[in-house]
Amino acid sequence: MVYFISVVEAGSISGAARTLGVSKSVISKAIIELEAFLQTDLLIRTSKQILPTRAGEVFYRRCNSGVEAIETAFLDTQNHGSIPQGKLHILANAAYGRYVVLPVVHAFAARYPSCQISFALGDDVSEAKMTWFDVAIRTRPFDDPSLHVRRIGGYERHLVAGRGFMDQYGPVESFDQLALLPFIGYVDDPGRDGWRLSAGGEPRGLGSSPYLSLGPINLILESLMAGQGYSVLPDFLYDHPSVASQLVKILPEWSAQSGDILAYAYPTKQRSAAVRLFIDWMSCAAHGLPFPD
Repeated sequence: MVYFISVVEAGSISGAARTLGVSKSVISKAIIELEAFLQTDLLIRTSKQILPTRAGEVFYRRCNSGVEAIETAFLDTQNHGSIPQGKLHILANAAYGRYVVLPVVHAFAARYPSCQISFALGDDVSEAKMTWFDVAIRTRPFDDPSLHVRRIGGYERHLVAGRGFMDQYGPVESFDQLALLPFIGYVDDPGRDGWRLSAGGEPRGLGSSPYLSLGPINLILESLMAGQGYSVLPDFLYDHPSVASQLVKILPEWSAQSGDILAYAYPTKQRSAAVRLFIDWMSCAAHGLPFPD
């Protein structure tokens, strides 16, 4: 029944296999055996996806709530008060992972040495990496409805330049002055359609075309500190203790679109002790709070 529910929710056997961490052949065999036992077809296979039959829809509604309740009770009891151990695969964006997640990984590994952590950075996540992680910390959303997602924090974006750059060009007090300065853009999202900034009133377009576009965002940060121009950075970068003294906010009352910090996990792994606690630790880091016991 769990395999059948997962296929219905994922719309494919491959999606269900990725969610549950089993092979497609295991799920296919289980569905065949279930249909044989019930003596009715539960799924319709189209060219694009798998859909439930009328009998399958009824069966799905009846058994889904019961299976969820059993799984929740089992996982909550199994992991109640348990100490994180075993393997924990963590994936994060390049910038947020480097400056925020990595220190949490170090602290978590020191607190729970029996937990074997693998940590990797990646902005553009391939299909292969989508099956690699137990928890993913993202500043860009995943388009995968099979994942459980929790918002653990947020961030703001501001115009930023290197302190040496601002010493050279002097204070900036208007958008007209900005148009005369070299702007560094992103190779891809965000800001691909131009930045909109707001100071509590009517938003205003930045009006500067990049003379240089870079990616990932770590390269933009390094270029700003090297005095190559100005750009838009999230606060977890420009406020980070390792770089804050080298950067200056331009027109600080104006801010660009804010963003969310999201934690993703697969349903079968979400309540494991290591995943659950690491997400709690990341939530504390996003809000500047001490880590829980």
